[in-house]
Amino acid sequence: MTAKTGEQYLDSLRDGRVVQHAGERIEDVTAHELTRAGAATLADLYQDQHRDGTRELLTYVRDDGKRVTGSYMLTRTREEQAHRREIIEHYSRRTFGVFGRGLDMISMLHLGLVAHHPTFVEDCPEFADNILRYRDYAEENNIHLAEVIADPQGYRGRVNGTPFDATPPERATLRVVKQDSEGIWISGCKVVGTASVYAHEVMIGTIHAKVDDESFWCVVPMNAPGVTIFLREHTHLPNTNRRDHPIDAQGDEFEALLAFEEVFVPNERIMSLRLTKHHGVNIYNDWARLEHWYTFVRVTVKAELYAGLAQLIVDTLELGGVSAVRQRVSQVFEYAAILRSLVIAAEEQAKESPYGLLEPDMATVSVGRTYALSHLPEIHHILQDICGQGLMLRFSPADLETKAAFGQKLSWFLDTKATSAEDKNLVMNLVWDATCSAGASRMQLFEQQNGLPVPFLRERVYSEYDRDQAVSDCRNFIGLPDVERVPYAPILSQALGGRGKA
Repeated sequence: MTAKTGEQYLDSLRDGRVVQHAGERIEDVTAHELTRAGAATLADLYQDQHRDGTRELLTYVRDDGKRVTGSYMLTRTREEQAHRREIIEHYSRRTFGVFGRGLDMISMLHLGLVAHHPTFVEDCPEFADNILRYRDYAEENNIHLAEVIADPQGYRGRVNGTPFDATPPERATLRVVKQDSEGIWISGCKVVGTASVYAHEVMIGTIHAKVDDESFWCVVPMNAPGVTIFLREHTHLPNTNRRDHPIDAQGDEFEALLAFEEVFVPNERIMSLRLTKHHGVNIYNDWARLEHWYTFVRVTVKAELYAGLAQLIVDTLELGGVSAVRQRVSQVFEYAAILRSLVIAAEEQAKESPYGLLEPDMATVSVGRTYALSHLPEIHHILQDICGQGLMLRFSPADLETKAAFGQKLSWFLDTKATSAEDKNLVMNLVWDATCSAGASRMQLFEQQNGLPVPFLRERVYSEYDRDQAVSDCRNFIGLPDVERVPYAPILSQALGGRGKA
């Protein structure tokens, strides 16, 4: 078995990587108070690959007899596609759906490159097979892959007035600064690098290159000489515990700016180079179909967890007899059920990629992600609303044991018929972490910026939804002759340049 254990994963992060936070270097991400909880959470997920109850789910046996991680599984059949979805669902449930860049997420982007391998063979034959070789390498070494594609906002504002043929230093975008027979050297910065501090390697890509030297896709180790990881301000509470903050205690994923100072990339780690015409948003979205499906499955699992949490609040506060509360909670159930139905529909309409991998129907995935993001604030509000005063009045175990009045402890005034004050506190702490805390605000921002925000997802829905037959039926019904409709092709490059990917 080649899948890493939790301890092997932690050992692999002690690799000399350069991590900066608040002007100081974090020497060991597995030990520092800001990053150790996140590293430990992912290590526990790695360990699930070896536990009796989850080994068969999270790993699989290849044709050569090796048992490997399921994160890089090639899904050519409905059964394999369902297996891969169940892996996503497992990791999402284990983290309450808040690790948006889990250990098996960006592997889906690389599998998207595999799915469209023939495109690379046609247009970039000298590097195309690196895509297949890297998948084998990543699978056998259980690589946690990060991703940076967007350019920093600051330079984007300056580049608008700069000619496309400008040379450094006027253009500061990450670019190839040197090349020889062994590989390329790259310099510049990319964002948003979510969870890159916990990753082994990072995939670097270009959505809409302006000049040839900015157009490339490659993979770089996080500890490569010249790579610096700049972490944003932390949002979780260091050294907290699972009882007080059940989600927050898992640690902060951390977004990051990755700086590259003449970083060498050997030829075998280059997937494409100087193919400006193939780095527009449309072709990227072809490659990212599996990644978008992953995101949709994760948010569906989180919706189902919210449904369970809503009922747990009702049970805890004994609100089942209140009609208004039942109707509010039913909205959470509807939200979860609609998203699950769309997951099933997307998989039922899956089509083969040029390489023979199954890709769920993207129009349905885009509809589902749009619906999920549009209604997420309302779902959070419902969970907060049905908690009433309990969400604001959360107390420590020490306070609950302190005498308050009538000779009784504080807990005596907060117990319900069915639930002790301490257990009620646990429920309220979970609601707080899911909807109110700094970490919850960060996660809501992440969901809004992960891939595309709602307006641009709706642009995708407009371009992807198949309505040709329905339009033809309407025309025929009123006697209008059929005409060939010109497909809508949204231009999202400019918008994506600003919004990026979380």
